[in-house]
Amino acid sequence: MLTEEQQAITNHRRGHARVMAVAGAGKTSTMVAYVLARLREGMDPRLIRVVMFNKAAQEDFSRKLRMATGADALLPPVRTFHAMGRNLAISLAKEGYMPAFDPSPLGDGQTGIEMLKALQAAAGTSALRAAIREEQQQWLDTFAGFVDLVKSTLAAPEVTFAAAGYAEQYQLFVEAFARFEKWRKTAARVTFADFLYDPCRVIANDPALAKYLANRVELFIVDEFQDINDIQFFLLKTLVGERAQLQVVGDADQCIYEFRGAKPEYMLSYFGDRFSHQSYQLSRTFRYGHHIALAAAQLINYNQRRDPLLCISANSVAPSHVELCLQTPDGAALAQACKAQRREGFSYSDMAFLCRTWAQAAPVELALLKQGIPNRVVGGSRVLDRNEIKALLTLIRIMDGEFARQNSSEQSLQLFELLKFCELKIRHEVLKGFASRIVTTGVNALRLSEDSLSIYQERRLQGVADLLEELPQVASVGQGLAAFINKLDLLNAMRDNALNREDGENRAATVSAFIEFVSMQSNQAPRAILSMLGELSDQGGSDVTGTAAVTITTMHRSKGLEWPVVLLPNLSAHYMPYQAGTRRRQEHDDREAERRLMYVAMTRAIKVLYLFAPGLDASNGWPIGQRPDLHQLPSPFLAEMNLDLAAQISTQLDAGVSLFDVTAGDGVVQRYLDAVVPGWTASDTAAQQGLPALGAYLKHAVYGVGRVSDIGELGVTLDFAGQQRFFSRLHATQLFRVEPAADASAGVDAATVTAGFAVGDILAHDKFGRGAVLAIDQHTIAVKFSAGRKTFRLALFQAQKIA
Repeated sequence: MLTEEQQAITNHRRGHARVMAVAGAGKTSTMVAYVLARLREGMDPRLIRVVMFNKAAQEDFSRKLRMATGADALLPPVRTFHAMGRNLAISLAKEGYMPAFDPSPLGDGQTGIEMLKALQAAAGTSALRAAIREEQQQWLDTFAGFVDLVKSTLAAPEVTFAAAGYAEQYQLFVEAFARFEKWRKTAARVTFADFLYDPCRVIANDPALAKYLANRVELFIVDEFQDINDIQFFLLKTLVGERAQLQVVGDADQCIYEFRGAKPEYMLSYFGDRFSHQSYQLSRTFRYGHHIALAAAQLINYNQRRDPLLCISANSVAPSHVELCLQTPDGAALAQACKAQRREGFSYSDMAFLCRTWAQAAPVELALLKQGIPNRVVGGSRVLDRNEIKALLTLIRIMDGEFARQNSSEQSLQLFELLKFCELKIRHEVLKGFASRIVTTGVNALRLSEDSLSIYQERRLQGVADLLEELPQVASVGQGLAAFINKLDLLNAMRDNALNREDGENRAATVSAFIEFVSMQSNQAPRAILSMLGELSDQGGSDVTGTAAVTITTMHRSKGLEWPVVLLPNLSAHYMPYQAGTRRRQEHDDREAERRLMYVAMTRAIKVLYLFAPGLDASNGWPIGQRPDLHQLPSPFLAEMNLDLAAQISTQLDAGVSLFDVTAGDGVVQRYLDAVVPGWTASDTAAQQGLPALGAYLKHAVYGVGRVSDIGELGVTLDFAGQQRFFSRLHATQLFRVEPAADASAGVDAATVTAGFAVGDILAHDKFGRGAVLAIDQHTIAVKFSAGRKTFRLALFQAQKIA
């Protein structure tokens, strides 16, 4: 049975259509129903094309279509973009429009070899060639990303390089791309991306060919339209021509693959700029209840690059629940949540941890392993298999004496990997020589001079030698590892020396998480730690294919999937929004992209959504001179979810009431209630929600009455009697009670007044708007506006005092 929204889409007949579909809205079932309706009306299935975003979606759609029609029915082809491009490229080659090529795509191994050759040839200096050779996987990964980005558009590589904001050290990518393409054309080979790139480049240079290919189909249906890129849109426009109807389905709020060339504008404007169309929406989700729907809707409403589409839980959906939990350093809360849901009847396979980066996965995996909870890492390496952790294990073996009992070849290999880990900036051939000499003569080999080394490198090696000599005397493994890392400043070196900033951050965070985990073990003896890690390694390496296991993966990889229980770890202001990376975007666009990713992660949950964040226990804030770093603060997105209000309204909705504790107005909650409970009424006693206004008086349980003197992206500053304190955005929306200005002002110390203004005053400026006075002297006045701090000559300053 279709809903009214779904039925309206299946009834569409004339012209193009754009369907905005929220997560879990049953869009696949709707598209299947639409295809069936057109077939029943007599449309030739050979004149219909259904295009899905990936192979899994294509197979799912084909299966549902076949189930609805029977085994013998003639059905339209259902393909991915790349499959459609492959067929087109083969046809164009047969007809002489393109050179003949081997349609079997290049494997990763051969592609990597040829890309590495292209990079080496494009490198201008021997030093750069050596750097590429020694860190080849990092260079290959970054270059492969550039190649894919170039092939997502018809623009020149130089244009793509500039638009993506790559660092100057990657300038050789442009020439390397040309060399790789020259080899590929000569060898008549293709990568996966070339199934679209090659035919589209031929079509773009031959208008007659474009005209020849157009108008062969009557109906195109395209899923996940927000995730297409320039070259896919170009091909689609070419094939549609003037004959075909085009129905696109997607959600700009779920566009999370911008690093592949996707843009929310395909749904928002690009489609409409090219095709006059009728818009439809699928606003009801059948995946989760009101609690998750309200929290997600309030979060994504802060984005501007979006449709005014509100995700509403369908009446038939069972209640869901959002749980906000403190992220503890030992990760125990993560494991406890899994065990709690197991007691509620869920299997471990019903649960998934979705991480913003792989760095967050390390403490999750270690915490689960420690508690004996089976887990599988999807799309990444297990923590104990990562190179940086293997180096730390070598250090523990040296502390224990186990290292000395190994054979010389094992010792030499482990020492080489350890020296690489130490970020010495020394050629690998030289490091291998040092590793071999340590095995035969001891760590003093690191103190010997080498002609190829600089003074800095020799001093770094001597520092490593000193630390290796000290290790056997260290009783506490945690302290020994921490001292080794800190004295060599390895965490900063990993971040600074990485080709990709996010990779460097991931390595450093993984090392920190491992050392913190080891330090929390009660028995710090090296033998006990090695034994414990060995048991965890055996557990993590066992076959869990047939076992109910918790999934650990990234938010990006979760797209299109769902689980009854979703857990989002370490939602700090550092990781969400996360701004590391080699490419630059406008700060506002970057924040919106991160908010979309958070929205996608939240909406993978069916029944229970756990949000883990640091700093939830910091209800007394921080002194203004001791502002916490981003790792200590909860994500500002948590405040935007308005979790208390979402819980309150969802509880009332599930109870079937019509009187709600919400202030009247035109907010997200009001729109939600209008859709779900026509004729609802607002309670007269509803409390004000959201961030307080600049200049507002608030009452804190410990500090009493204070006035908001600054509002930033991460939190607010309040002036209490005699002191200023900073509170996270989440605390600012949850801890305080608003006080009437007339009653509250008496409780706040008055500042020294100069020229009619005082520090802490809230004023309105004709150009910069509302602001707070930060400082005043005999000649100047400093004011904090939303645009930043501004300083004016006091004699010429004009503004209206508000509070």
